Amino acid sequence: MKRPLMRLAMSVPLSLLLALLLTVSFYSCSKPDLADIVREHIEAVNNDDIEKNLTFFTDDAIFEPDAATKLSGKAQVRNLMEWDVVNNARLSIKDLKVKGNTAVAEVTEKNEGWRLLGIDIPFTATYEFEGRQIRTVKLEFSPDSSKTFEDKFGPFAEWAKQAHPEEYQRMSEAGYSAEGARLFLSLAKEWRDRTSTETGSAEQELIKHENEWAEAWVKSDVAFQGRITADDYTWISPWGEVFSKADNLALLKSGVDLIESWVLTEMKVRVYGDAAVVTGLSTIKETFKGRDVGGQERWTHTWVRRDGRWQCVAAQSSEIAQK
Repeated sequence: MKRPLMRLAMSVPLSLLLALLLTVSFYSCSKPDLADIVREHIEAVNNDDIEKNLTFFTDDAIFEPDAATKLSGKAQVRNLMEWDVVNNARLSIKDLKVKGNTAVAEVTEKNEGWRLLGIDIPFTATYEFEGRQIRTVKLEFSPDSSKTFEDKFGPFAEWAKQAHPEEYQRMSEAGYSAEGARLFLSLAKEWRDRTSTETGSAEQELIKHENEWAEAWVKSDVAFQGRITADDYTWISPWGEVFSKADNLALLKSGVDLIESWVLTEMKVRVYGDAAVVTGLSTIKETFKGRDVGGQERWTHTWVRRDGRWQCVAAQSSEIAQK
């Protein structure tokens, strides 16, 4: 019995059969590889090649760079690309999947503005195609990434509104454009310099407070202890006991805890806006009710700045065993 293909070949004119084969071959070769197009688009972004990048988009393309913004048409997409060039945007793809006329990529972006604000977050980019061209792009951020962005961008925006209201207004009106990017970078640089200076000043101030606090223990300075600790202050001792602010003040007043010297070393400060964590090593010469309890402790102090003044809200100490 003859196979179906052989029977078809015998019953169909050779010229028609060749035409059918060529049509199938052409269709297979001309089918667009959407993943390659996305990669070429990303490469154009990284090369600051706006003209080539625009060839990947339809004339009526829609680009949604965030949940509140929808850019329509090539003119607005060009503005976004100019924003990226000024902002020195560089993209990398972690994962890329294609289904039908849609490509979805996990993307990481680094740009100058985000660097200045300390932002480094991934996002998902969804591309919908019309033939070989991109019809829509939608960028989406996970809840964690959105919170990270808001935590970093929010304080900057509030400062910019207060310190430079006209420039901030112009930046907002310019949106995703070269002018908007230039204004954003100018404000972000000033914000970075300001916060870096403040962080350095806060670190120095907290180290000063820590040394003064150690000296206050040696001098049994109840007044200083009252000022430097918050009303809700708690201290967990090396032996697991929990002391309130009132407990500490009572201990100082009692005179049963005598400290000859208290030396602080290896201090490290981490500042988080109006909160900070300080860690360090204490070497103490101390007697408690006549018993030698001196030695070394590692400790962690948590500070909060309220009304411009730093106060310790929590402390925990761990005794270092003597060898």
